[in-house]
Amino acid sequence: MSAFVCLDSSVLVKLLTWEDGSDAAAELMENIAENELSVVLPSFAWAEIGSVLRQKALKKEITVEEAEESWRIFRRLKNITYVDDEEVINTAWRISTEEKLSTLYDASYLAVAEITAKETKSICEFWTADKRLVNSLSGKKQFVKLLGHANPG
Repeated sequence: MSAFVCLDSSVLVKLLTWEDGSDAAAELMENIAENELSVVLPSFAWAEIGSVLRQKALKKEITVEEAEESWRIFRRLKNITYVDDEEVINTAWRISTEEKLSTLYDASYLAVAEITAKETKSICEFWTADKRLVNSLSGKKQFVKLLGHANPG
């Protein structure tokens, strides 16, 4: 079992706000904590999470106070490591090309999981709530898990 897991921003936002799938995100995070796994994220993930929280507040999907509290909770998560280097950049480009992904955002999370797995010589699961992304990968990425479908490890 790997000591690392990569969480897509879609999972983290569900953890931080109340929306469809939030229970599954909370259960996943509890499992991550119980198994003492470290969460690895691309270096820009903090900005992506913050942007989604701001957008939700501006659209009045959550209050400004709820956005602030969610941001504080996110910033207090201690088991997150941000990964940023040339290998992430190059791997994200390769994955986006191979998988025909239109952006590098999703490919960057996949790259972080792939690189972490290579460095630790164990599987680093990538968890997402983005069914479209999972379906677009056509099962090519065995380490990709859809939120609500099993537990990490």
